[in-house]
Amino acid sequence: MKDTALDARLMSAAGFVRQGAIFADIGTDHAHLPVFLLESGKIERAVLSDVNEGPLASARRNIEHYGYSDRVTLRLCDGAEELSGLGVTDYAICGMGGELIRDIIARAPHLAEVGIRLILQPMTKQSTLREYLFGAGFAILSERYSYADGKYYVTMVAEYWGERKSVDPISLELGMMPDKDGGRVEYIGYLEVKLRAYKRALAGKARGGEDTTDEQTMIEAIEERINEIRGSIQ
Repeated sequence: MKDTALDARLMSAAGFVRQGAIFADIGTDHAHLPVFLLESGKIERAVLSDVNEGPLASARRNIEHYGYSDRVTLRLCDGAEELSGLGVTDYAICGMGGELIRDIIARAPHLAEVGIRLILQPMTKQSTLREYLFGAGFAILSERYSYADGKYYVTMVAEYWGERKSVDPISLELGMMPDKDGGRVEYIGYLEVKLRAYKRALAGKARGGEDTTDEQTMIEAIEERINEIRGSIQ
């Protein structure tokens, strides 16, 4: 297991995969996550997809190296559309922008089935992805936060419940409060990055004489959440 260890970002995603799952890694790259899950005995088998042959070839080499060729299916395809009917229970879509993840889900209707788990790690536009999920009938069950290579990341786990709802902009931007094992210290760092961005935006608008009400409202909400989190870990 030593040479298959994952960084904190991918470990956050691995933690949401269910025991005994049939696991799909969308945009698998080098197959580090599925190899780890197979090595740890957490999943039964895996389906790996990528839109480019190069990353899929790297994934194939790693799978062969660890001796899992008989438990892995590789597909050269764009997104999850071509993975229907393979019995996948848990899908990971990590390392992409929130808008791209949204589009991948929207193009694959079979992901909106009760019992299918989506493990999502948007690098950007997290609020856009949350808004889509809620509006499309998915529920975000939990969020975890991590820190790797100088950046903070959020990993969401979502399932289709069929209830479509509208969520306020502050909740979409701040995300869910993580539980005690969900990276509360990392969540503070994640929020502080957003806080600095909103303060820069406010200063820019103020210099231009523009209305800064939205930025000020968000800054106050972020500061309140940071204080709440700090209080919970003291």
